[in-house]
Amino acid sequence: MSQRSVRRFFSEHAEGYSRSQSHAQGADLDALISALGPKRFEVALDVATGTGFTAVALAGLVGHVTGTDVTDEMLAQAGRLARERGRTNVRFELGDALKIGYPSSSFDVVTTRRATHHFENVPKFLREARRVLRSGGRLGIVDMSPPEGAEAFSNRIERLRDKSHVKAFAQTAWMSMVSKAGMRILTSEILGEPVTFEGWLYPVEAGGREEEAVRRAWGSAPANVRRLLAASFENGVIKGWTKSRIILVASKTP
Repeated sequence: MSQRSVRRFFSEHAEGYSRSQSHAQGADLDALISALGPKRFEVALDVATGTGFTAVALAGLVGHVTGTDVTDEMLAQAGRLARERGRTNVRFELGDALKIGYPSSSFDVVTTRRATHHFENVPKFLREARRVLRSGGRLGIVDMSPPEGAEAFSNRIERLRDKSHVKAFAQTAWMSMVSKAGMRILTSEILGEPVTFEGWLYPVEAGGREEEAVRRAWGSAPANVRRLLAASFENGVIKGWTKSRIILVASKTP
């Protein structure tokens, strides 16, 4: 899926994401910050920053943060959030996750949260993240991470909801990719978040083709997928399930 599709989806839904309480206050954000252990003297880069929740949270803990994204509308919302919270040590710029536009060894911390499932080449991003990290610097990743055995179905419904979705990976796949990129895994955990169907669909408008297609998919979901995702139904209609996210922190080895 091209960057054009990503830009189209997020330009249309930027304001909706800026109001998302899950993105603003999700337990995965606290877990990521805790696992990273940011320090006041450090410089951080938040890749695919979206509406800036992660970058602004980091800005209260480190010396300076740069947030990059491919969508102007998302960056505008991020800048508004930083102004509202009085964070003057964060700036937002257009930037490509697969070709990070900064010199090697520029940052102590690189983060990306709830975004890598949109990346066309995750190993390439990991290599770029390692390149711009200083020796001993940390990479922090949060993204949806379906349990093994439910990956194909999870990716299918995500693409039905949002055509810019590329692929979400199970935990073992993440650990393998990060290790192959030359980084040492410091922590890797999975957080489960129960979601309602309507909450998961947001900010896509209810009642459209996306909702109809996903409901049909759930209607024919295999029993093992329903079990792995802890899906709940009422009179045969999907009501909700558990969405899993990985919180992974790795360090750049010399």
